[in-house]
Amino acid sequence: MYDLINHHIQIILQSIPRAYVTDYDWLVQNVHQVNTPQYQTQYRIYWGMNTARLSGPYCDAYFQELHSALANPTALGSLAAKLYETATHAGGRQTLQFSFATKLLHTADRQTPIYDSFVAAFYFFQPPDSDRPLQDRINGLVAFHDFLSAEYARVLANGLLASSLLAFRSQFEPQHFTDVKIIDLLIWAYVDLLNKGGLMEGRIVFR
Repeated sequence: MYDLINHHIQIILQSIPRAYVTDYDWLVQNVHQVNTPQYQTQYRIYWGMNTARLSGPYCDAYFQELHSALANPTALGSLAAKLYETATHAGGRQTLQFSFATKLLHTADRQTPIYDSFVAAFYFFQPPDSDRPLQDRINGLVAFHDFLSAEYARVLANGLLASSLLAFRSQFEPQHFTDVKIIDLLIWAYVDLLNKGGLMEGRIVFR
């Protein structure tokens, strides 16, 4: 799978807007402003929180947890469960926002992988069904996140994406991207290209 990313790295890089890199660097550089409206607005836009239409109370609770995590990061499972306590949508509806929990912890520690549906699809991971008990769902997702941490470490130790990491840094010259964050972005961009017809159009060729 990693050979496919290395082989198609130029088209993958072309699909990544430069603003995605510079906006991320801004969030890292200004994380000490996490309690300000400007920072929270930029954070919500960058990580897609507005698209998810999350409630005001949930966002308030989320940024309180982010502020706390900067000094004392909490365990992912505990964080996901705690955030679940606050309604995410109108009418008091609660949803498990595991991806946003990983983005919060990644902001506090940029060596932490980010979970989302594209990364899950790349590794053929099927998230637990939404009708399962909350703690079972969290445990399943945390187990996959643990796998990501170990797998990214293996990728780096064995240089499986070394050429792609170098190409990314050469093209974008990021200031605050860890190798873990670059791996996450390359996987996300690769799956995004596939979802947008890259295979059918011949931009991505399996080999």
